[in-house]
Amino acid sequence: MRIRLYDAITARLAHVRTVEGVPVFLDPKQADKTAQMPPQAIKAFDLWNENVVQLTKQRPFEMPAVFIEFLPIVWSYAGRKAKHADVTVRLHIVTATLATPNSPYKEQALYRLALIRAVDQALTNFSGAVDDRGLGFGTFVPQESDTDHNHEQVCEDIEVWRVSCFDLSAVGRNLVTTPLDVTLDDGEIFTALFSEEYV
Repeated sequence: MRIRLYDAITARLAHVRTVEGVPVFLDPKQADKTAQMPPQAIKAFDLWNENVVQLTKQRPFEMPAVFIEFLPIVWSYAGRKAKHADVTVRLHIVTATLATPNSPYKEQALYRLALIRAVDQALTNFSGAVDDRGLGFGTFVPQESDTDHNHEQVCEDIEVWRVSCFDLSAVGRNLVTTPLDVTLDDGEIFTALFSEEYV
């Protein structure tokens, strides 16, 4: 499930583009396929590994960058080998600038807040239907925003999202999953909705 979420999030955030110096989310459903796309605003994606703390010890990465952290997942079974969990995802949005808002470089200083706004637009109402492996997720719901107010050149702002995930991979192929037992051999379940001639 984490691979599915990681791939979905990074693919979605790849549509955050820099338009006239401002990061904006360009919805792929509404984008003109023939037009040339503006450059990606987010230059690097990875799993979170205390990347900001270990800047001098790790391989350098381009900024802005988004690092994805999965908090511990508690699964519950939904019956028929299907499982469900509410997954909390922390997005570490890392940017770098020496500019300050009370200088002539105000736009550069506040770029990180515009980037957070674009990430928020990208994930609002974002969900993933069950794929061929039986993995799917509901709509992302924002939980928390933590703005970095103690930084030097590198800023790490954190956006927390929660999403309901479904893992039907153990259910099997060509099966319809329902929370109730359903039989179609006698038509009784349809009697209340349809007249006898349609049953």
